[in-house]
Amino acid sequence: MFDIQQVFNEMTLREKIAQTFLQYYQGYEDLPEALIEMNKKTELGGVIYFSGNNVRDIEQLHTMSKNIKARAKENRFNLPILLSIDQEGGQLTAVHKGTTMFPGNMAMGFANDQGMAYEQGKHVAKELKYAGIDLCYAPVLDVSYDRISGVPVVDNRTYSSNPKVVADMGKGFIKGLQEEGVMACGKHFPGMRLTQEDTHFQMDIHPGDMERLQAVELLPFKEAIEDGLDAIMMHHGIFHAFDSERPASLSKKVIDYLRHDLGFNGLVVTDDLVMKAVLNAYGEKDALVYALEAGCDLLISTCAGPWYVDFIEACIKEGRITEERINEACLKVLEYKAKYASDPIPEEKQFNKEEGDQTAYQIAKKSLILYKGEKQDFPINLEESQKLGIIMGNPARLVMSDAINLYDKLSLEDTIRKCGCHQNVKEVIMPWRPTHMEMVSVGDIAIISDVVIFTTVNAYCFTEQIKTIEYIREFCPHKTIIGVATRSPEDAKILSEYCDYVIVTGGLTQVTLTALIETLFNDGAFDFNEAKKEVAYDTKK
Repeated sequence: MFDIQQVFNEMTLREKIAQTFLQYYQGYEDLPEALIEMNKKTELGGVIYFSGNNVRDIEQLHTMSKNIKARAKENRFNLPILLSIDQEGGQLTAVHKGTTMFPGNMAMGFANDQGMAYEQGKHVAKELKYAGIDLCYAPVLDVSYDRISGVPVVDNRTYSSNPKVVADMGKGFIKGLQEEGVMACGKHFPGMRLTQEDTHFQMDIHPGDMERLQAVELLPFKEAIEDGLDAIMMHHGIFHAFDSERPASLSKKVIDYLRHDLGFNGLVVTDDLVMKAVLNAYGEKDALVYALEAGCDLLISTCAGPWYVDFIEACIKEGRITEERINEACLKVLEYKAKYASDPIPEEKQFNKEEGDQTAYQIAKKSLILYKGEKQDFPINLEESQKLGIIMGNPARLVMSDAINLYDKLSLEDTIRKCGCHQNVKEVIMPWRPTHMEMVSVGDIAIISDVVIFTTVNAYCFTEQIKTIEYIREFCPHKTIIGVATRSPEDAKILSEYCDYVIVTGGLTQVTLTALIETLFNDGAFDFNEAKKEVAYDTKK
């Protein structure tokens, strides 16, 4: 712990500027030389880790973070270097080797169990503390609202289309995370709706009025703030109800509303300003200025680097940024560094991975939705001689928010064998857009099998997958086919035309596959509560 006010009073302007930025680098052992030298000048505030650039597994991250944290003694005030990462669970799990892989937010929303969300948050925090992480960019508090208006779900990062479910799951996760000493960061304020535009590539413009925002997008943030959320990440979208010119991440009007109307006193963080929604409109340097002046305290921009302090100092001299704004942001960062970044990294693990894995499994089991078919038909009993055919939609990185290498070695066939369910199994991977000959090839698996599992990855837009199941049904009119929507629940309605049974998983992780197979072939225990499922996510709209 350090004396916040004393350190602040003794800081130079450049040292204060440095606290408002998270540097980024590629490496697995220690800071690069340029950042080491910056820290010696007290001009390194913090670092953001990325899965593909900094993370191999939890032990490697533990060692690297210890090396970095030890460098605090090399700066003038022995100030800790803030370490941060995305660890949402599911598809965006930056540290997924040596940690518990949770099934993801949508599955948690399907389960609709705040106690489980809390237990997940506690376990994730213990893992992150061991990895040296002070700030976790989670949970996602966005609402899948516009699905009801016809905009399809692409991934599994949102809890629900019901704002109250989002709020409840988010609050459970936040409480668990922060109780264990890791700062939670709710995102993406004021609420990233479902759109066809990905802000990694282009600007989103939200047409909703204030009544809509308060009823839907803002509700989870409002409840989380009241419950003690300490950090919020801003969205790169324009909200006409607030500001028709600037995206929320660069808008003083939006951040003033967050501060004054919602009473948020915590840390305001930008999403990465290199995302093209901002970069294309404002450039790499002006965006930094606008974000600071709008009221953001901590900036992320993988375009920037060691030149950040020089640039912002020049902007202050030119009158583009006020020194008062830098002081305000610096004090806020120091406050949360003192709260979350001052304790030493534990030498030994304070978590039990087996317990975390069991929690993840319980969430995954509770999340499965039997969209079509009767519960009493499960478990399925196969004779030893019967062949089970699996046509699995390619489990691979689909969008920018997928963690790199997360989907390595996912296999339903391997899962079935490990669970001891059946040995006479043949699996083939189906491309997202299979050609006609690939359709024929994977269809052969169905022809030679007695029971078929057919999984999709966003078949609502990769329609070749639907043509494949249509082809299979034509040649196999009487075979039992189990359709599984592993990514977007939009696929369920389409699959139901061709499949005897349809299941929605809410995610694509190993624990999800294990829960699915155990339910299908071992216990048949679908947590079938239709009213709860409809509240969590209306899969039948």
